[in-house]
Amino acid sequence: MTSKERVKTAFAHKQPDKVPMDFGGMGCSTTHVTNVAKLREYYGLEKRPVKVFDIFGMTGAMDEDLKEAIGTDVEQITPFNASFGLRTDRDWKEMTYMGVDLLVPAECQITDDGKGGWYIYPQGDTSVAPSGHMPAGGFYFDNVERPQPIDEDNMNFMDNCEEYCDVPQEHLDYLKKVAEEYRSGKSDKGRAVVFDPGGAALGDAAFIAGPSLKHPKGIRTVSDWYMAPILYPDYVHEVFTYQTDMMIKNWTKMYEILGDVVDIAYICGTDFGNQLSLMCSLDTFEEFYKPYYQKMNSWVHQTAGWNTLKHSCGAIFDVLPKLIESGFDSINPVQCSAAGMDPQRLKDTYGDQIVFWGGCVDTQKVLPFGTVQEVKDQVKQRCEIFSKNGGYICASIHIVQCNVPLENIVAMIDAIHEYNGDK
Repeated sequence: MTSKERVKTAFAHKQPDKVPMDFGGMGCSTTHVTNVAKLREYYGLEKRPVKVFDIFGMTGAMDEDLKEAIGTDVEQITPFNASFGLRTDRDWKEMTYMGVDLLVPAECQITDDGKGGWYIYPQGDTSVAPSGHMPAGGFYFDNVERPQPIDEDNMNFMDNCEEYCDVPQEHLDYLKKVAEEYRSGKSDKGRAVVFDPGGAALGDAAFIAGPSLKHPKGIRTVSDWYMAPILYPDYVHEVFTYQTDMMIKNWTKMYEILGDVVDIAYICGTDFGNQLSLMCSLDTFEEFYKPYYQKMNSWVHQTAGWNTLKHSCGAIFDVLPKLIESGFDSINPVQCSAAGMDPQRLKDTYGDQIVFWGGCVDTQKVLPFGTVQEVKDQVKQRCEIFSKNGGYICASIHIVQCNVPLENIVAMIDAIHEYNGDK
């Protein structure tokens, strides 16, 4: 099987020839820029600056030579819009971070916070307040919340929809170039292709603060937003209705360009679980999320024919039936270290209804602190559990963070290949 065929077979809940592997094939299976540099050196690849994939998490893009060396079955189309309102279709500039030479969007502006950390600015505009902050000794940026006073008697839902607007022609022109490169064979290497069109982030904590906006309005703190369904239910429904309709309008234009280049659409990354429990009730999900997710997934399946991917960290065992009813084909990152997320229980209960994407190694304890053998043992055990009868894309549980021992990252990759009989 080709990589694309292997992934499609897994999505059909049939047994592929090998367990499909993803490392760097979507935004939540990437790794820190320092790890990309180390992996390039380990595999004997040309030394070059690492292009930042997502400056919010300081994750690195994987060039074709590294994808080939790792043996990943999945790759992603680089989004037009980067974090903090930066763009990926323009020039890039060099910067050095933790001793690694990087490439960042040319419009990116970072300043010293006076305490050993950094500020980053929306759309590179230093005349406004920073929208991101990396504290001294930190490894990625946090959003800076910049809420304005809310007049509860005159709330306008469009304040929370400013960043959800008609897709600009420049964005569509960028996608036309991407599509041409795939259809000409220049970019098509036989892997399954993930596309994150954007615009479907219903309450995603990464976007609530409006990090791409110079002067965000509306409900712009995470704590206020999680209370909004109780305090302002009509407002939340108006926001989600507008976002969903705009998403379908924009994605229709993108589909007309990309068509069958794409295999999987990343819908959104709204988290519904934490380490110990759900972060909203099942009733809240049923009322405020499920109707909009169903509309999104129905459009994708009926119009584009793509599979869909939902990200949610945490203890989400109890909400998985509702995510399945919402129409999602796959769930990531399968945080088996969270309460109630036992791998065998997940597979036995939901394994024939949704594709598990992730879950192969605990990135909180085993990968950063375990031995090489412990890493390999857990990866192979998870492959054995999750891959039966298909329905599994093997990947780490979320992003592989900074300071994870290189030998453990390599052990994770090697263990997948060993399980598949390739080593």
